[in-house]
Amino acid sequence: MVRLGCLLGVLAGVAGASATGPDGNVEWDGISHVAWLDRRPLCPVGGEAFVVRFQAFRNDLVAARVHLGGHATTVVEAQVVGQRGPYDLWEAPLPATTPTASLTYYLELLDPPAVAYCGPSGVSSTPPSSGWTIDFATLAHAPYGGTLTSDGGAVFRVWAPGAPGAWVAGQFNGWSGTSLPMQRVGGDFLRRVLPPVQANQQYKYRFSGLGTWRPDARGRALNPQDNLNTFLVDPHAFAWSNDDFSVPPFEEMVIYELHVGTFSGLNDGLNRMGRYRDVVDRHLDHLLDLGVNVVQLMPITEFAFHQSWGYNPISHWAPEHAYGTPDDLKYLIDRLNRAGIAVTLDIVYNHFSPSDNFMWQYDGTQIYFDVPAVETPWGAQAAFWKQEVRDYFADNVLLWLDEYRFNGFRMDATRFMRDNWIFPQGYPAGWGLMQEINRRIRQRAADAISIAEELPNEVNITVPVTAGGAGFDSQWDDHWKWTLRGALVDAAFGNPNMGALATALNASSYPNKTQLVRYIESHDEAGNYERLTMTLDSANPLGPWAVGRSKLGQGLTMFVPGIPMFLMGGEWLEEAAFGSGAQHRLDWAKASARTPLLDFFRAAIGLRRSQCGLRSDAPYGIYHVNQGGRVLAFWRGLGREIVVLAHLGNSDHATYQIGLPHSGTWYELLNSQDVDYWGSGSGNGGVIYADGGPLHSQPASAWITVPAMGLLVLRHEAPRGRSADLTGDGSVDLRDLARLQADLGLAGCGLGADLNENGRIDPDDWHWLVAEWNGPQP
Repeated sequence: MVRLGCLLGVLAGVAGASATGPDGNVEWDGISHVAWLDRRPLCPVGGEAFVVRFQAFRNDLVAARVHLGGHATTVVEAQVVGQRGPYDLWEAPLPATTPTASLTYYLELLDPPAVAYCGPSGVSSTPPSSGWTIDFATLAHAPYGGTLTSDGGAVFRVWAPGAPGAWVAGQFNGWSGTSLPMQRVGGDFLRRVLPPVQANQQYKYRFSGLGTWRPDARGRALNPQDNLNTFLVDPHAFAWSNDDFSVPPFEEMVIYELHVGTFSGLNDGLNRMGRYRDVVDRHLDHLLDLGVNVVQLMPITEFAFHQSWGYNPISHWAPEHAYGTPDDLKYLIDRLNRAGIAVTLDIVYNHFSPSDNFMWQYDGTQIYFDVPAVETPWGAQAAFWKQEVRDYFADNVLLWLDEYRFNGFRMDATRFMRDNWIFPQGYPAGWGLMQEINRRIRQRAADAISIAEELPNEVNITVPVTAGGAGFDSQWDDHWKWTLRGALVDAAFGNPNMGALATALNASSYPNKTQLVRYIESHDEAGNYERLTMTLDSANPLGPWAVGRSKLGQGLTMFVPGIPMFLMGGEWLEEAAFGSGAQHRLDWAKASARTPLLDFFRAAIGLRRSQCGLRSDAPYGIYHVNQGGRVLAFWRGLGREIVVLAHLGNSDHATYQIGLPHSGTWYELLNSQDVDYWGSGSGNGGVIYADGGPLHSQPASAWITVPAMGLLVLRHEAPRGRSADLTGDGSVDLRDLARLQADLGLAGCGLGADLNENGRIDPDDWHWLVAEWNGPQP
């Protein structure tokens, strides 16, 4: 037997060797400088000094500097000033110059002996031929939109190639439509407005020949209560309290779909429509208690009529005013991140609202749309083939990632961005836009998730851009949704298609199941049809049939391979119609009255997140499909330590022989028909003994009770972590130590070396291996 001190000494050496640090290679994929986001101030004026920011993967660079040319050649050393997610944030202060100077800059990045450079064309191994330009005379470096300047003024820039002339007007000039003419710069108009200009003042553009004034297409806030005036917003005024949030690994995500307007406001002390701050001020504890780690906000960009699902956008740059201010939205994200919950945004780029669409004939000509317009069932689609239009959307993604710190996106109706009745064979420009957006997400926020609503599913949507795919990380799995819903409905008549359910679970076209978001109910099903429990038994939506099948469907979705998602209110089997009006607000009295249902969801989510074998990418195998008995069984986990049984029949199987991957004791971790979850009470008392012979292609079997409309989750032996026999050779020895060393520092729960199943490989796993050590002395 090896001496404990000797082994711990070896492990201590492994720990030291695993520390991250310089490796002589600059990771190009981690380098990002977006000029209109990364300068401080955003628009330098008058030759003033300014700061250049950029980001690189944590600990990747030993040093970095900014090369400045123009009035003089200068090299300025950069320093790390903070971290965000997987990135170091670097800054370099550039000196002041003359008020009319023009200068350029580019980045030099060092991890000796490796050196890389970054300029407007991207990262390269040699210095770029040109850098980012700052032209204090023309201010051609100004971002689009209205930008406050450090001298108390502002700069306005708008794309309007079809207008002969333009003016900016607002509260800062008494709304004079003639006193502030804008200068033509290519296809843009630009104007610097001298002090005094203040944050939250309102403005608009007037274009020659138009009878109406236009809001700013890239305005960060709009005022629908006053003719869609645009607010000047200070994007850096909000004081973030959390800079070190880490987005959960995709395979560990549990998504909660949330509509801000109806999430709050009924029986929670508000008595009004919900707002951004209400989500966390009123109900953060509920989300934490459930255990979800991703909140997916339904669309929150300014839309026509304030009681809406948000799928009728009139702007993609301004948060919906009825929910609060931009800083209120940031407060929501900040509080959720601080609590360990990621926030993703539902973005609707496939169309604009058919009403209140101020982008239509924006400058007097049709610059944002085709002629004739490409139509979708919900409104006109933008002209994705124009670079300026593509930038409108691709830049918008960066705004949400950077200024608002969203942790990912769900893109609505992607099929209509690439395939519709005008372009039945595909719309290449839409496909290219999706690729560009996903490239920018990967470059700016490698830990952010990008999800497509591609209905029906399409494999190429989740193929990397480098291989010709659209580059999404995942997509909504409507095949699973419709198959499972159909099986549950058919179960009422005794004839669910168990083979079809197994096929949908298997999803053989997707070997990486993290590429699928599994769900049984989203806003579409709940709003366009009815809530799941009503579909299953409209006459008695809280009766045993509806409750049993609802828990079965939601629970099974939680445990199959893939990323699980459910709609707000589903955790207490909300039966009221889902919509956007005041009458559709969630009734929080039901959360108190239906505690057993909440307990079921807490237990299911807790298992999903605590058991590595239930993560989205953990191994699985369907080994028993009984059409006559209405039973489906599959194992999960690297060691096949978890078994999930679903029974869609209407009466118990009191003595059902089921094959199991291991002999010995199995623990009933979850029984959806437990009386504590408003169930029938039928089950196995928590413990099952597999003392029977081989069955169903498994080496052991047991006689068990399978409840009607029931879901069972079984775990082999005590649910305390897997064996330290990582190589599977029957002995815990130096080969297992080598495997632990190889996996050290990796977070994937599917890895065998995560012995205590806490989601990471760390010293606790070393101690686990020591405790089971039975190999030869080294």
